[in-house]
Amino acid sequence: MNRGKLVASLFIAAAPALLVFSQVGAASAGNTRGGPQAQSDAPTVQSLAGAMEQFRWGQSHLDVARVMNQTGGVFDVDYNAQLARMQPGVAMQSVEAERDQKKKFFESSWVQFNDTPTGFDNTHIKGEFTYRNHESVMYVDRGGKRRYFFFIGTSPGERLWKIYDDIPLKQGGLLGASFQEAVTKLNVQYSVPARIRAANASQGVAHTEADWQDGSSHLRADDLGDGNVAVILEERNTLNNLAQLRANKEVDPLAMDPSIAAITRSGGVSDPNAARARDGGAAQRH
Repeated sequence: MNRGKLVASLFIAAAPALLVFSQVGAASAGNTRGGPQAQSDAPTVQSLAGAMEQFRWGQSHLDVARVMNQTGGVFDVDYNAQLARMQPGVAMQSVEAERDQKKKFFESSWVQFNDTPTGFDNTHIKGEFTYRNHESVMYVDRGGKRRYFFFIGTSPGERLWKIYDDIPLKQGGLLGASFQEAVTKLNVQYSVPARIRAANASQGVAHTEADWQDGSSHLRADDLGDGNVAVILEERNTLNNLAQLRANKEVDPLAMDPSIAAITRSGGVSDPNAARARDGGAAQRH
């Protein structure tokens, strides 16, 4: 399905629940990462606080780990119903060990994006972070999706500013079997039709994006194009200041060193073989 048909189908799919979409910017292409333009025209909903669950903007990675791992925390709640049906014994101990192992893994999942490339460069979240700008991430697989917690700031003062859910699209899944179904479900959930627009993925491949906002947060749903959808909640204040916060820009490893490029432009370095060939050609012309 081409992009025009996809956007049109999203109008039709949302119509039964919400009659019509609000302003649609599908014709406006461009990178939506960073800066006020990323969310300035998104339709406003009453609140996106429910998407935060137990988390709050500004929490450190240790705060987030505590919410997940503490007694009565997220992992405990995930396992309580199963454990309540079990009798003490080997089987219960095995389930408790599985839960505790997940807690340990999550606590150790914190990765800082310093100078060294990471395996995240080959995942869906490439483009959601930069190196050498005091950014970091934690992640967990639970509830049928992978969730990433993004932080910015110098440790131990790093601040949670983005929560990214990578969700498989499938029949009976969390958001349905297609991006169209996902947007329709989110429209119903927030009672406000999304803005739909074309955007550039981190790899430069055009994709479709839907977004909403409230007073403090921006929510976007990205069609990842491979059977997954990303639902990303971002703190607007940080989003609006990313250009300043990301002072160190990405370096192209194939780019010529500036000092060498300057010498080359000035004629200070030349290829002797090329010079002889050039001089020989000039002599033959005379």
